[in-house]
Amino acid sequence: MTATLSRAETEAAPAHEFAGTWHLTRLALRRDRVVLPIWIVLLSIVPASSVKTFTQFYPTVADRLALQTGANANPSYALLYGPPFDLTTAGGFIAWRMAGFLALLTGLMVVFTVTRHTRAEEDTGRAELLASAVVGRYAALTSALLVAGGASVLIGLVQGVSLLGAGLPAAGSIAFGAAEALAGLGFTAVAAVAVQLAEYSRTANGIGTAVVGAAFLVRGAGDSTVDARWLSWLSPIGWVQQVRAFAVERWWVLLLPAAFALVAGGIGYWLLPRRDVGVGILPPRP
Repeated sequence: MTATLSRAETEAAPAHEFAGTWHLTRLALRRDRVVLPIWIVLLSIVPASSVKTFTQFYPTVADRLALQTGANANPSYALLYGPPFDLTTAGGFIAWRMAGFLALLTGLMVVFTVTRHTRAEEDTGRAELLASAVVGRYAALTSALLVAGGASVLIGLVQGVSLLGAGLPAAGSIAFGAAEALAGLGFTAVAAVAVQLAEYSRTANGIGTAVVGAAFLVRGAGDSTVDARWLSWLSPIGWVQQVRAFAVERWWVLLLPAAFALVAGGIGYWLLPRRDVGVGILPPRP
């Protein structure tokens, strides 16, 4: 009987570590009921709203070919926007001009969201109060990842549907939305690591935003330098553009951000029990 009880307690332990996750998720959504929808709406509607703008500014095939030629010849365009795979269509233009910047902004959104509902709660002491109730060790982190990751998926879904509704090809619309969603999930996982490393929310935000910014800069350096194109493959933002939405889609590239999100998220969960509440893995500055 003792062996049976011990086995039952062992099997119940993992579930207990996540106790209170849904309650914290609902609480986080209620707290973010204004700021999160603003992020989601702005990041979701921008791509489709630019379809008409493209046709107005580049109405003829000659105009679009001239744009393609100019973009190919100017490395500064690649630095800012990435490689111009196909600028003869509205979808290709939107993917070129917006994919990288949207991934950058989504990354910032999820970093701030995860930090706000994890490390910031520890700074104020609310996390310790919750821990004294029936809330598992992993509940706060899991709820923050659900909120930030869910927002990323919703943004990608709305982007894809809105582009499809604007008359763009289905394959490109799906590839664009999926790439943006997975980029958001990847940076959500980065934030999960950052909040374990840092002692304060400000530091966690600094680490997370530095990683997002570095991803954009590394992508830009790789795309604008002929001998260093491989650098863009080290960046989650580079992966978004290498999917080549509305050109010749490369679906296998989506596996890279998916794997990155799983690995980074796993590291975040692995680090969590190795620190105390209110303390980071990295030693504080003297």
